[in-house]
Amino acid sequence: MRYQIQNAFVHIARTGLHNLFSIIALAFFILILNAFLFNHNTLYKELSLRKTVAPLIAYANDTVAEEDAQIFADQIQKNNNIFYIEYISKEENLNRAEKQFGSLGALIKSGYSGSNPFPASLEIYFKTPNLSRKKLEEIAYDIESDEKIDDVVLTGHGILTDIYHQTYRTTIATIVITVIITLLLIRASVLKTGRTRHKEIQLLNHIGATRGYLRIPFLIQGIFIGFCGTTMGLVCFYLLYCLFTFQLGVLEFLPLYQLTAVVSSGMIIGMFAGVTAYKKYAKTHKKIVSI
Repeated sequence: MRYQIQNAFVHIARTGLHNLFSIIALAFFILILNAFLFNHNTLYKELSLRKTVAPLIAYANDTVAEEDAQIFADQIQKNNNIFYIEYISKEENLNRAEKQFGSLGALIKSGYSGSNPFPASLEIYFKTPNLSRKKLEEIAYDIESDEKIDDVVLTGHGILTDIYHQTYRTTIATIVITVIITLLLIRASVLKTGRTRHKEIQLLNHIGATRGYLRIPFLIQGIFIGFCGTTMGLVCFYLLYCLFTFQLGVLEFLPLYQLTAVVSSGMIIGMFAGVTAYKKYAKTHKKIVSI
C-alpha cells in the first residue's frame, strides 16, 4: 500500500506545473458556477418571501360599497387560477400606511382629517404561486376592465418569477457545461501525465505490476485535481463574498450541502476522468498495458 501511494504521488509530481494550471483553470470555472448558484439561491429565497404578498392588488373606486366589492370578489374568484381574495377596507389601508411609514403616515392621516385618501382594495392570491408576468397581466387586464375597479397593480411577483425561471435554466446549463469541462480538463491532464511516465509504466508492467497498481495513480491524480480545483474555486468565491459583504447586505453564502456537493462532484468526476484516461492510455499502448 505504501508503494502504491508513493507511486501515485510520483505520478502527480511528474507533471506538477501542468497539474497546477489544470487546477487553476478548474477553479476558475467553479468560481463562475458558484456565482450562478449564489444568484439562484438569492432569487429563490426572495421568491419564497414573496409568497406572503399578494401578486395582484385591485383598487376599487370610492363609489363601490364593501358589499358590492365582496360580490365582485366572489365573481372573479371563479377564475381557476385564483386561490382566494382578501378585501382590505379604506380604513385598514390607512392604518397600514401609518404603520409602514411611521411619522409620515401619521402626517398623512392628520392632513386628511375627516376624509380617507386611501381606496379599498382586493388582494388577490393564486393557486399556482409562480405565475409568469404575462399570465398575471392577462388576469389584471380582465379585472381592470370592470367599472368597479380603478387600477390593478402587479407587486413585482411575476417579474421575479420570470427572472427566477431564467436563472434556473441558466444555472442548469452552467452545471452541465462545468461538468463537461471538468471531465475533459482532468482527463487531458491525467492522460498527459501517463504519457510523460510512459517508460516508467512500461518498466513496471514488465516486472509484473498488476493492472490495478498501474491504474491507481491515474485515479488518485484525477481525484486530486478535482478536489483541489473545486476547493480553490470555493475559497476564491468565499473571499470575494467577504470582500463585497457590505454591498451584498444580508445575503447568505452558499449552504453547506451545496458546498459539499460541489467538492464531492469534483472528486467523483476526477475519478471518472482518471478511469477514462487510463483506458485511453492502455488502448493506445495495448501491446504494453492491458485494459
